[in-house]
Amino acid sequence: MQLLKKALWMIVPVMLVASSCKKDEQNVDPTDDNEAITTATLTLTNKAVPTDIVTATIENLNTNANFTNATLNLKANTTYSGVVTLLDKTKTPALDATEEIKEKANEHLFVYTYTAATSDPSSLTVTITDKDSNPAPGPYPIGLTTEMKTGAAGSGKLKVVLRHQPNSKNGTATPGSSDLDTDFPVVIK
Repeated sequence: MQLLKKALWMIVPVMLVASSCKKDEQNVDPTDDNEAITTATLTLTNKAVPTDIVTATIENLNTNANFTNATLNLKANTTYSGVVTLLDKTKTPALDATEEIKEKANEHLFVYTYTAATSDPSSLTVTITDKDSNPAPGPYPIGLTTEMKTGAAGSGKLKVVLRHQPNSKNGTATPGSSDLDTDFPVVIK
């Protein structure tokens, strides 16, 4: 009898463990977190005069943004080729978030919106020049490279938003969440 009791005490825990393993496992999709971006730089090259390069950088985007070198000083009635570069300086060495966005181009979309100062005739149009590899009805724009055209002299701001759109990118800004949302001051002379 004692042997039977000992055997039961050994069998019961084994059965409990075995039965708990039989439960259906729930698969959890991995989360596709937003990119960590601390620094955004726009580099614009005058298409008519390639040595005329304008660079604007905003630092510390996750805390108190530093706009010291953030102004885009552009020439009126000029076309520029644009490139955006994003860094995560919370890492050592700094991580080039631009590379991750290139790798996950099918999940990202930059949205550029220029707003002129009140009663200001200035204008800036932005055309995205790169595309992802999403299947039809894609490909869709990415926005790491652009063409920017200025109009009359004046000032305003260029809002740059990076939309993170895993499994939902459709060429519009609506789906997803924002990895980046900042304004670059613009002066057109």
